[in-house]
Order: sequence, then C-alpha cells, then structure tokens
Amino acid sequence: MPKTHYGLFLFLTSLSLQAQPAAYELATLLRVIDGDTIDVELNGELQRVRYIGMNTPERGEHCFDEATEANIDLVAGKTVKLVKDVSETDRYGRLLRYVYVGDVFVNRALVAEGFAEAVLYRPDDRHYELFSQLEAEAAQSGLGCHKSGIFHDGDARR
Repeated sequence: MPKTHYGLFLFLTSLSLQAQPAAYELATLLRVIDGDTIDVELNGELQRVRYIGMNTPERGEHCFDEATEANIDLVAGKTVKLVKDVSETDRYGRLLRYVYVGDVFVNRALVAEGFAEAVLYRPDDRHYELFSQLEAEAAQSGLGCHKSGIFHDGDARR
C-alpha cells in the first residue's frame, strides 16, 4: 500500500461494518477511470460504472490524481458488489451504483476521507444524508482534497 494512502487504509480498517446490501451484482474490476468511475466485467460484458451520491475532481483539476489513487487503493484487482438505488444508468449510459469491496462501502470511504464530495442526483438519494455528514466532517478535519478548496462550490444538490 502506498505510504500516501496509509491513513486511508487505517481509516478503512477502523470502519464499523454497515449492514451489507440484500440485492447486489458481483463484477470484476477491469480499470479505474478516475475517483468515481470504474470499468467492470458484469455478466460477461464490459460496463462503465459511475458511483452514486458523490463526485471527485475531474481530469485537469486539483486533487484529481489523489482521488483517483484513493479509488485505486480501494478497488484495484478486486471483485466488487454493485448496488442499485433507483436509476439504472445516467445520460452517458454508465451504470449508477453504490460500490462495495468486501465489507468496505467504497462511495462512503471516499467521501469520509475527503477525496469526494457528497452530491445529490435525484432520485438516487438513499445515502445522501450520510454522505453529507461525512463530507462536513472531512472538510472540518481538512482531509483529502478539502485542503485545496476544490469542493467549495456551495451546492451539493444537482
């Protein structure tokens, strides 16, 4: 594990386990695109997956590399559980999912460590309040990307 993300590793090992989702699909990670998007093999097909309820810096923005690396640390080489909220796909055809690796809720971990901001994309709002709380705590503690000010857009509801 890279030294830069050792704190993330310690945080994840200290997370209390949340109830695992009842309905999920198993997929094999093929590639991490950025901090909130991955390519997986699902039922023998390549699918692009966009994480629900959060957003990370885009290519060319401050903290893009750090958020992408944090995502890589969580999911690289793993089988992932994909959990649907309400929507199947976004306007770009990407599957919209909450992502788990073992007992780690990846979306939650990225927000809690400050590599992602909570964003409400209706109707997919199952974890929005939790993510908002975790983002506020990460911002207050100056974790991850919050030090850069990248997430200070003032509007998490889109």
